[in-house]
Amino acid sequence: MKEIKNLQEKRLIVARHIMLERIEPTNGNIINAWCNPFSADKYKLDHAEGTELFDWMCKFISSNDVKSCNEQLERLRRKGERNLKSKGERVGYGAKLVKEPKDALATYNIFTKGKKYSGNYSSLCIRMGRLPKKG
Repeated sequence: MKEIKNLQEKRLIVARHIMLERIEPTNGNIINAWCNPFSADKYKLDHAEGTELFDWMCKFISSNDVKSCNEQLERLRRKGERNLKSKGERVGYGAKLVKEPKDALATYNIFTKGKKYSGNYSSLCIRMGRLPKKG
């Protein structure tokens, strides 16, 4: 399968939706539930090689509930915030988790004196990799 940015977070968001709506986790239903909030991933899902994602989703949904899914989503986002803070320290930036919607990607800010960037985890990791190191 081609790379889907923010895969771990998206998997949890979609699994949560499927659990709440009591949708049977078939490949087609997973693709439909995924493409509703993340339509840019449709081509990647339609051309997925193997069933690793679908197997993970089915197993996760059968062995978890909405509460544990919410907890895992929150843990993943806190870990993302810690990672951004750690990467940011090396280039003179701070980081903060600012929005945690249950049905969309979390929003983070990275900032320093006079500059602030907002985005999801992957986009800010990419941006941070392009920032000049403090000297």
